[in-house]
Amino acid sequence: MFTHIWNMSFTEDATGDQRDKFVATMTKLPSQIEGVESFRSGVDLGLNPGNSDVVIVAEFADETAWRAYLEAPAHVAFIKEHVTPLCASWSAIQFDPSATG
Repeated sequence: MFTHIWNMSFTEDATGDQRDKFVATMTKLPSQIEGVESFRSGVDLGLNPGNSDVVIVAEFADETAWRAYLEAPAHVAFIKEHVTPLCASWSAIQFDPSATG
């Protein structure tokens, strides 16, 4: 198993409509891309200042499946149309949960 966690903060000028479209598109990704074994996403609850605004936690069979996800047309379009214009900052991590005890 291969886990990918990605989180992002929106730019200050991102509108509510843009954020809503972002989230709607983000939640459709797993149904448009083969190889996604598990996909959870969400919007921060606003409980702690400084948190990111959105998160994706996705699982793949292996690194190859994750790399295919990155190159999938739906993912590339999501990045171009929603992430690039609305992203103030982001971070990601990929790890093998079976190797972390």
